[in-house]
Amino acid sequence: MIRPSCAATTQRGTACKGIVPLGRTLCLVHDPDLADKVAEARRRGGTTAMKLKLLAGRRQRLDTPRKLMAFVSNLALDTLSGSIDPNVSRATAYAVSLQMKLLEASDLERRLEALEAQLPTTGAQRRVGRQW
Repeated sequence: MIRPSCAATTQRGTACKGIVPLGRTLCLVHDPDLADKVAEARRRGGTTAMKLKLLAGRRQRLDTPRKLMAFVSNLALDTLSGSIDPNVSRATAYAVSLQMKLLEASDLERRLEALEAQLPTTGAQRRVGRQW
């Protein structure tokens, strides 16, 4: 089923191509009955974008457990104060947990390579090329 286009015209005078909700003749942008809902959605969208920009301004190298711990601490405090949306905080915390796992794997690989370098280089005792 093809939904009809909006019956309104744009500011440029062309026909609006917005999708009309079922049972209506105007799209969300042009329907005066939905103006309050549209304004609230725009406000929420702007607030979320601003909070994401706050996080982007804090970009830093999170390459040690200590830096990750400090970042998570600030993230928690900012979430509790309301300056960062809990959903943004949740997604960021998940990314930080992945970063921590990657750091641990990298550290383990580095330590294993150091131990292998100390092994004698004779015969079958030395593995050539590890595959992951």
